[in-house]
Amino acid sequence: MLLPGVINIVLKKSTDQLSLSSTASARRRGDGLTTRTSSNYGVKLGNKGGFLNVTGEFATQAVSLPVGNDDAGLYIGPAYGGGANTRGFDQIYTKEIDDAIIASRGIDRHYFDQRGSTNKAIDGLLFFNASVPLKEDVELYSFGGISHRNSQFTAVYRLPGWTERNNTFIYPDGFLPAMDNIISDKSFALGVKAKVKDWKVDISNVYGINDFGNVISNSLNASLGQRTPRKFDAGSYNASQNTTSLDFSRYFEKVLKGLNVAFGGQYRVESYQIIAGEEASYSKGDLRAIYGVDTTAGGIPYTTSLGLTPLNGLSPGSQIHAGFRPSNEVNVNRSISAGYLDLELNVTSKWLLSGAVRVENYSDFGSVFTYKGATRYSVTDWLGVRGSINTGFRAPDLAQFYYTETSTTFQNGVAIDQVTANNVNPATKALGIPELKAERSKGYTAGLTASPIPNVELTVDAYQIDIKDRVGNTGRFSATDTNLPADVRALFVQTGTIQAKFFYNSFSTSTKGIELTGSYKFLFNNGANATFLASANFLDTKLTKVNTPKGLEAYRYIIFDESEKARVTNNIPSKKITLQGTYNLDKFNFLVRAVYFGSVTSVSQLNANFPKPDYYYQVFSPIWIADISAGYRITPTIQATVGANNLFNVLGDYSIPAPGSNITRNPGPGGTQAGTNTGIQPFVRLSAKF
Repeated sequence: MLLPGVINIVLKKSTDQLSLSSTASARRRGDGLTTRTSSNYGVKLGNKGGFLNVTGEFATQAVSLPVGNDDAGLYIGPAYGGGANTRGFDQIYTKEIDDAIIASRGIDRHYFDQRGSTNKAIDGLLFFNASVPLKEDVELYSFGGISHRNSQFTAVYRLPGWTERNNTFIYPDGFLPAMDNIISDKSFALGVKAKVKDWKVDISNVYGINDFGNVISNSLNASLGQRTPRKFDAGSYNASQNTTSLDFSRYFEKVLKGLNVAFGGQYRVESYQIIAGEEASYSKGDLRAIYGVDTTAGGIPYTTSLGLTPLNGLSPGSQIHAGFRPSNEVNVNRSISAGYLDLELNVTSKWLLSGAVRVENYSDFGSVFTYKGATRYSVTDWLGVRGSINTGFRAPDLAQFYYTETSTTFQNGVAIDQVTANNVNPATKALGIPELKAERSKGYTAGLTASPIPNVELTVDAYQIDIKDRVGNTGRFSATDTNLPADVRALFVQTGTIQAKFFYNSFSTSTKGIELTGSYKFLFNNGANATFLASANFLDTKLTKVNTPKGLEAYRYIIFDESEKARVTNNIPSKKITLQGTYNLDKFNFLVRAVYFGSVTSVSQLNANFPKPDYYYQVFSPIWIADISAGYRITPTIQATVGANNLFNVLGDYSIPAPGSNITRNPGPGGTQAGTNTGIQPFVRLSAKF
C-alpha cells in the first residue's frame, strides 16, 4: 500500500551481463531525427552477494518541421510592412508589395516558418545501484546518478516589420528566437538494511537537486535599440530535497492468516532558489522617471517623484522569454517531518484487509493527517471484489509560492506581454489574493477481478476523486483597468507587460470514472504464442466550487476563467480505449496497437475585457492512433526491431481561427488528445545482451 510521500523504485541488480540498446526514429519528411542509446552492466562485489550495476544513456533530437500539409503554419500576412503580425494587408501596403520585397531578399514565405513540436536537444545520464553485505542480515546499499540535458525551445518568428519586437538594423529579415533549457539532475542515496529480532529495519538518506538554466540566443531586447545583445543569460532556478527515513516492518504469520506491520518516520528538507539573469535580459530600456512640481506651505517649490513611464512602447527583455529580475531572486526552504503506520491482514485465506495512516508536519503549513483503507475478497477461485477509500494532501510547491515569469502570449492573433506574479509579490497582496493553502483530496474505488476461463483476466474498477482548493493560474488582469491597486499598476510598468496572472487556490473538482482491462493469452500448435490486451478509461471531471476572494467579486470571471476551466475539464479526453496484440514465433515477434482518444475542447482568450473576457471554443474530433512493430532475433543475443508509431499519420482536426481574428498564418493540426501531435514516426531498434 502506498501513501503520498512513499515511492517504490525498481533498481537493476544484474551482474556479469552487458545490455545494449539503440533506437532511432524520424518524422514523415525525414525531419525530427531522434536517437537514444543505452547500456547496462553489473559486477559482483565480493563473494557474498554484493554488486554494482551501472546504466548509461545518451540521446539526441533534431529539429522537426510543422506537421500537416506543406503549407500548414505558413505566414501569409505582411512580413516587411510596419506592424507585421499585428494587422493584415491594406490599400497602402499590399500583398504584391510584400511579395516583391520577399523575392528581392532571395527567400520565400517558408523562411518565416516556425518549428514543429521538437527542437534540437542532447542529453546523457549515468546511474548506479550497489549493495554490499556487511555481515549476516546487514546490508549497505547505495544508488544515485547524474543527468544533463540541453533542450532548445523556439517560439513565434519575429518578422522584420514587427516594429515593437524587431530591429531591422540587427535582423533585416527578422529572427526566430531560441531558448536553451540547460537541465542537470543529481541524486545520491545511502542506506543500511538489517534484520533485528524478526524486524526488518531500513535507515536511509536520499539527496536530489535539479538545476534549470535559461540561455536565450538569436534574440534581442527591442527596448535597448542597437545596444541590445543577441545572446542573454536569462537566469536560473534550482530545487532540492534531502530526505532521511527510518522504516520497520515485520510479518506475523500466526495472527489469523498473516499480518504484515510496517511503520516509520521521515524528515525532509526542501529548498528552492531563483538566480537573476543579466540586466539586458529583463530591462525595459525606455523607462524614464517622471516628476511633478509642488510647493510647500511657505510657497517654496520642490519636485516629487511620480514613478516611471515608457517612452517608445518597444517590447522589453529578451524576446521569447524575459530573464529573472533581482527582485525575483529567492533562496527559501522548508522542512517536513512525517510518520506512518501500515497494516495488512489476511483475515481468512479469501479476505484481505489493509489500512494506513500518515501524519505530516510542514514548517509552513502545520500538521495534516491522511489515511487509506482497502479490502479484497475472493468470492470464488476466479472472481474477486475490491474497494478502497483514501484521503490526500498536497502542499503547494515552493515554486508555486515564489516563481515569477514574464512571457509572450497571443490573443486573437496579437502578441501580448504578460507577467505571472508569485504569491508573495506585493501586487498579489494588494489585489487581495490570499496566501496559497494546501490541496486536499478524497478518493473512492470499487471493482472486481475475474478469470472466468483459463488464460483470460478481466478487471473493472469505478472511481471517484474529489480535490478541494486546487492551485492554478488566475485569468489575465489588464493594465487598462484603472481600478487595479497601485502595486499592480507598478508591476505592469516595471515589467513592461500589459496583463498579469497569479497563483491561487481557485477551484475544486470531482472526477468520476470507470476503468476496464482484459487480457487473453493463447498458444498455437506450431509453438507460437499470442496475447491480446484491451483497456478502456471513461472519466468525467466537473467543477464543484470556484473560490472568489472577498472583495474581488467583480473579477469572478477573471479569477477563474474559461481557459483554466477547459484545462481541468475538457482539455483531456474523457474516453480512451487501447487494443493491443502481440504474436511470437521462433525468432520473430510482432506488435499491433490501436488507441482511441476522445474529443477535447480548446479555449482561446480573445481579449482581457472587464468584467468578462471573450473566448473562442473549438471541439477537436476523436482520433484513432495505430502503432506497429516487427522484431527478429538475429542471434541468441542480438535482436532488431522496426516499426512505426502513428502508422497512418493521423493528425486530427486543423485549428479554425476565431471569426474576425487577425489571420496571419495558415492553420495547422490543433488537437493534442494524444499528448503530442507528431504524425507518423518510423523507428528502428537494435538491442543485445552479452
